[in-house]
Amino acid sequence: MVADLPLSGRNVLVTRPQQQAETLADMITQQGGEAISFPVIQINKLDGGSEMNDRLLDTDIIIFVSRNAVQYFFNDAEREIPESTTVVAVGKGTAEVLNQYSVTDVSHPSQAVGSEGVLMMPELENVLDNKIVIVRGRGGRELLANTLTARGAKLSYIEVYERVLASPTDEQCKQALTADIIVCTSVAGVTNLTVLLKQDIGEVLLTPLIVLSERIKQHAFTLGFKKVIVSSDANDHAIMQRLVEMES
Repeated sequence: MVADLPLSGRNVLVTRPQQQAETLADMITQQGGEAISFPVIQINKLDGGSEMNDRLLDTDIIIFVSRNAVQYFFNDAEREIPESTTVVAVGKGTAEVLNQYSVTDVSHPSQAVGSEGVLMMPELENVLDNKIVIVRGRGGRELLANTLTARGAKLSYIEVYERVLASPTDEQCKQALTADIIVCTSVAGVTNLTVLLKQDIGEVLLTPLIVLSERIKQHAFTLGFKKVIVSSDANDHAIMQRLVEMES
């Protein structure tokens, strides 16, 4: 019976961009909950330029920092990564998206999530004079680039998308306030959520929040959230595990 499912009667606010929220929303529904789609970030494509392929010809390592980075990199035009180039993904989910584009030899961190995890990888310890390209959104974190530069690498960016504040309707904001649990997957997502729902911020800050890393957790605390839980990984299954644990 539906009433016996772990998330029965619970509303879960999913704040990912619409195109990335469907799988998690389906999983929430399968466990008896109601997934409320409330994208707080809008993703806009940037023109990578025709010179992008030329830049990749002598690249030693290419790093994809998100699923969006992969999708917009390959959707922009015909892209080929040289066989000699080491391909690194920020996590398992990003690696899986690369696999969908026939890039199967992909390394990713097995421990920490995000840039911190990437920097712990053996492939990036000795990178003196290596040419490294980071594929990301405009205005991303600089920790990865700064650390690799300090290790002697020659860094450049390919920025294929930009993140802007979403524009939900009043009705969507009203529905968002019915959430029993919130899922946010980035620092920008947490910030945008508080901006979009600022008129009812007191209520929002009291709602339990699931995030993907300690860094996001600490940021949420600085904004005033009272209960923040970190997922064991960035994938949907790990998020679902935390949701079910909260309700058990």
